[in-house]
Amino acid sequence: MPVSPVASPLLALVAAAALHPGPRPVAHPPRTAADSIYALAVDSAAYREYPFVYLLDEGTVRIDANGHSSRTYRQVIQILKPAGVARWAEQSIAYQPDREKATVNWMRVLRPSGEVISEKPTLSQTSDVAASIVNPVYTQTKVVRYSLSNVAPGTLVDLSWTIESDNPPLPGDMLSSWSVSLATPGMRSHFELDVPDAVTPQIVERHLDFQRTEVRKNGRHIYTWATSNITPPKSEIFAPDSSVPAMSVRVGAPLTWSAIGRWYNNLSKDRYTLTPALVATIDSVVHTSRTADDSLRALHQWIATDLRYVSVSLGIGGYQPRFPEATVGTGFGDCKDKATLFIAAARHFGFTAYPVLLNSSGGDETDLPAIEQFDHVIAAVQPRGTKALRYVDLTTYQFRDGDIPPSYQGGFGLVVFPDGSSRDVTFPKVAAGSTDQHFTGELTADGLVSGTYAFAAHGAAGQDLRASLTQAPDSAGMANLKRNAPTFFPGSVVDSVILFDPNDRAATPTIQYVQHGGTGVKSAGAVRIFAIPGPFQGAGASLSKLVSELQEEPRKLPIDASEVIRGGGTSDAMRLTLPAGWTAQLPESIHATSVFGSYSAEYAQVGRELQVTHTVTPGTGVYPTNRLTDLVAWLTQMSHDDVQYVVLTPKP
Repeated sequence: MPVSPVASPLLALVAAAALHPGPRPVAHPPRTAADSIYALAVDSAAYREYPFVYLLDEGTVRIDANGHSSRTYRQVIQILKPAGVARWAEQSIAYQPDREKATVNWMRVLRPSGEVISEKPTLSQTSDVAASIVNPVYTQTKVVRYSLSNVAPGTLVDLSWTIESDNPPLPGDMLSSWSVSLATPGMRSHFELDVPDAVTPQIVERHLDFQRTEVRKNGRHIYTWATSNITPPKSEIFAPDSSVPAMSVRVGAPLTWSAIGRWYNNLSKDRYTLTPALVATIDSVVHTSRTADDSLRALHQWIATDLRYVSVSLGIGGYQPRFPEATVGTGFGDCKDKATLFIAAARHFGFTAYPVLLNSSGGDETDLPAIEQFDHVIAAVQPRGTKALRYVDLTTYQFRDGDIPPSYQGGFGLVVFPDGSSRDVTFPKVAAGSTDQHFTGELTADGLVSGTYAFAAHGAAGQDLRASLTQAPDSAGMANLKRNAPTFFPGSVVDSVILFDPNDRAATPTIQYVQHGGTGVKSAGAVRIFAIPGPFQGAGASLSKLVSELQEEPRKLPIDASEVIRGGGTSDAMRLTLPAGWTAQLPESIHATSVFGSYSAEYAQVGRELQVTHTVTPGTGVYPTNRLTDLVAWLTQMSHDDVQYVVLTPKP
């Protein structure tokens, strides 16, 4: 369900070179005079770590009662390094000509004195957006590329453009974002929202260190956010993303999610009709199913794998699904087409099913209802006799029943019911899960190792591994897996690869590599040195530098335990049978536990078997800065496990 993009200051620079060869009136002129801005040029020596700085970043958004909107932007950039030239001398923008107009107000290159070096772009070219061969999306979007000449370190680039839009798909809908904090310093930031006095926009401000101003005049309400000398926000290691003090403003229309639900229902409510011929096709898909779950699973697999993903998002087609007959007849459809087909088929078999609107990247800006928050549609099935919802993404068949892609787990969705009502939902998260790897083998008296390495993934980690193998590889694919198999001992030869069945969604994703003939030890006089393979070494070798970094500067941001150990727990074990009579000089085992997680390193010899085991379990929660001492102490304890070798003594 591709959504019409919001005009962006950095992307919208200008279709006008192609759309409007000559000048036209500016819908809402920039607010700041040029001469006062050029005087803000900085000493490059004071900003040597940055490729460019913003002397001005300015935007004015005007919304009219008739649905017309205009966005006028101006940016003045001082180029400091060659990397800044690459960023600003070449640009591309995207726009939708069926409902947008773009106008260049000016685009020039100057010296800090104000002397104009280049008055306008040297080249510009307009083209359609090419539809990818994989998951193609056909849209009316045009892309304009332009080139500015004489952009070099020491010059200024001064740009101003206007994007005008009419007839939004949902009357009254709007969503605009403004980043006060940018990746490089800014001397001035100015954002203005101009709306009819009767309109009360919804506003979300984050981390602002200044107050907005408001003025009413001539039947308009003008909101202004203006500040100066903005430094890029600085994150800290293990800090939650939400704590990074990046200043931003987002504004939306006084809409409700229920209004958006009714709007989508009006577009889609007549699309769940099945023709007799299509009913026969659907019945044939599930004819071998023995249970209700089997039927849903068969429908899911058919729609996700047998019908190609192709989106034809022209006009209202970007939002309105096609009829199921068209989807099956053409053999392709996008997310909303596939979800509509699945819902219609599920209802045919007596299930209760609904469409769910969401953002595929997990957006959760629930305070700003807007259709632009959504770019994806899935289905929700309500099992008989329950109020619970089971979510089904019809664009993929990679996950276990009921699981959804990690990208939007924990995100916000809108379930739309047949009567036009709707309900907000938060998608369930699959547990971070864990990975475990082990090597079981034997060391011969002449120093060669043979054995099997196995890797298994559970929970979200298992989803990732399963997604990388959407179907069982053919002989060429298996040969490639064997060729690229991990070998931990020099000279190892991989005999075979044993792979889980990707089509068995109940199977734990596991890969095993059987190998032999690797060199396992080196002689050092009367003893042998066994180098522990990298994946089975302790964490200590990589932690000393991290501990130093944490102690370099005073801590300002909280500590997120889930960032310290990411991706769930891990367990690795090496079990190596030694030649008869051989003994190992065992390192000291370590056990370290804190609120940030637990770490265990165990070294043992049981009979002839040398055992090396590491277990890591992540912590949870966000902790204040004064817990940094605890974190450093825990990491320091772990750093003592820096064992890379084990000394083996052969039988006398």
